[in-house]
Amino acid sequence: MSERIYSDYLNEYCKDSSIFLVKESEGRVKNFLNLDQEIPDQYRWRFSDLNSIVKQVRSENTRQGLNKIYWTDQSRNIEAYIIMTWWRGNELVRSCLNGLNRREVIVPAIAARSLLELSTVFLLNANTLEKNFKKIMFPPETIVISTDIENLVAKMIWGTRYQPKDELLTQTNIMTALKKLAKSPGTKDLMPTYDFLCDIAHPSFIGNTSYWSHIEVINPDGSERRLMSRLTDRQYNTEITDKTLWALAWSSTCIYNAFIIMRDAYSGLLKKI
Repeated sequence: MSERIYSDYLNEYCKDSSIFLVKESEGRVKNFLNLDQEIPDQYRWRFSDLNSIVKQVRSENTRQGLNKIYWTDQSRNIEAYIIMTWWRGNELVRSCLNGLNRREVIVPAIAARSLLELSTVFLLNANTLEKNFKKIMFPPETIVISTDIENLVAKMIWGTRYQPKDELLTQTNIMTALKKLAKSPGTKDLMPTYDFLCDIAHPSFIGNTSYWSHIEVINPDGSERRLMSRLTDRQYNTEITDKTLWALAWSSTCIYNAFIIMRDAYSGLLKKI
């Protein structure tokens, strides 16, 4: 993708920014969109429930064959998860990008906040699976399973905080995930940016300021006539745009990296069997 994806206004806004990720944001989003061209619009997930697994196991009489059934099933579920997560990320990236190009404020900021949540969980899951898959070995005549990985994969796909059917499927609180990732090198801006964008998503102060333009008149008694505007050329607080662009660039990179990490992890595991 060689064409520009930022509007003239947004390109001008970013080119001289003192914030590295804002200045480099277009390139990072383009990198994400380039990979998206390789992702299918439809995907056929071969899913096996417990009864199906039992049937498959009955037709296999070697330990290596049993390992292959088990880990192939886990890998199919992981692949389905990364496709679903990529699609979600792609919708959010494009929504955020389109809004920014139209000089919108609130909707791109909310999309950017969601991107931070999605990319954080995706990257943490990718790192966990990669770390564990590298450790798994298949000694001769040994059946190898992992309930920890089973539970993680189940939570990745079916985890929820809305009336979970099982305690194991209670999704981890997003703040727990964000604070965990924020301990990694190079992530010092993650939590401040997320907290800032949350205030925009909520009926709070920062979201209100996006409509404040400027002071037109200071009256003799010291009161001010402040212009508020919903027009796209208003002089809103540029910090909102900076934080939105930072989150867009950071999340696009994290989702891209997590997709590659997780795909390579389960592919590498299956080659060991």
